[in-house]
Amino acid sequence: MNAPAAVRGLFRIPRAGPPLRWIEAGDDAAHRCDWDARAESIRNVLAQCGYSVTQLSAASRGRYGSKSPFFIPATFLYKIKSGVTPHVCQIVALSESTGYRFDDWLRMVGFDLQPVLRLQMRLHTERTVLVTPNEEWFQSSLPLPSSHDGVRSSFSRARPGRWNDRGRYLFAKIGTEDALVCPQLMPGSIVRVDRCYAQRMKDADRVSRDDHLWLVEQPGGLTCCQVRWIDDRQIVLLPTRPPWGNWPLHLPTEARILGLVDLDRHPMKLPPSAGQMESRSFPLHSGNGKMRFSDLLKISRARTGLTFRAAHGLTRTVALILGNPEYTIALGLLSDYEVMGKLPRHIAKILSLCIVYCMDVRDLMEAAGVSIDDSAKLPLPMPDRRAQIRSDFRDHVAPHGTDGSVSRYAQSAGGHP
Repeated sequence: MNAPAAVRGLFRIPRAGPPLRWIEAGDDAAHRCDWDARAESIRNVLAQCGYSVTQLSAASRGRYGSKSPFFIPATFLYKIKSGVTPHVCQIVALSESTGYRFDDWLRMVGFDLQPVLRLQMRLHTERTVLVTPNEEWFQSSLPLPSSHDGVRSSFSRARPGRWNDRGRYLFAKIGTEDALVCPQLMPGSIVRVDRCYAQRMKDADRVSRDDHLWLVEQPGGLTCCQVRWIDDRQIVLLPTRPPWGNWPLHLPTEARILGLVDLDRHPMKLPPSAGQMESRSFPLHSGNGKMRFSDLLKISRARTGLTFRAAHGLTRTVALILGNPEYTIALGLLSDYEVMGKLPRHIAKILSLCIVYCMDVRDLMEAAGVSIDDSAKLPLPMPDRRAQIRSDFRDHVAPHGTDGSVSRYAQSAGGHP
């Protein structure tokens, strides 16, 4: 049994991409999706929107130009039948032309965004990292610490699109390193970080400030801890830790306050004076311009504390778990991405970057100049179940005697190179 087969047998999770069946231990046969059925499903959706492939190609040429990565050629469905995954910009063009959500189009061509958060949580255990939940995550059955029950219920009652209104919150998964030195934190839990409270708490009295937990960005990555304020521009991380000890860190050159960790059971209202995110005291990123693709990669990798070699190893793990070698990113390619500042051509590479560097897919694409807005779009109908990549295995009955715990675990799993 080769390594990929062993990993798939160990976790008993379905492959991401073409295969839609369970992969059991020792089952290493090359099961391929019915690409013809997938192409036919896409054709049916286009027909419902009043498009033929030729008409869609002409429309995309007129809108984007034939040299644009957004251009959809007349051979689009032929390539799908041949097993060629489309360019991510072509998926954006499909979404814009049909009025159906980008996420759903990704799922139809074989890629699901749901495993991104789950793999971010699974692969990063020691260090505290940012994660990228969405509204659906708060309404799911993912366990949260009891101190967050009020948070989840408040979001469940929130109107669509307002669960993280104005980008007020960040979300961090607590690593074992921080949990060991901070008894208020539970390893593996997700905490909500309020980005609007930096100025308010900075002006509070010293005792009040020292009792709160903060998410701090420092050269070694992120840490969730208490902070002793020396003055407005100097802090000491508590409890003290190497290599700084009691040595103060200067804001914002040596450390940045990303926000106040929200451990309150009760939902908080946005202060009227909070203003936009850009007005907070300690900005998430340096500079006032738009975040560039290469800069976002550098900052995100630094926050996870990963070297290129470690990041490459994690992409190999992602590829093994998802059963698709396209998720592996070569060591040199990871470095090249941070230099050339160009969105990868392959969707699998984009998702792998988001998993390993704990980024949101939309943030990454926006940094590359590709904007996605699904707020006014409809869910994509799935006329052919064979073409649907299922992301919710909750009600799936585990075959061949697999136990319930394995079934439950299955829930959590899931180009220019």
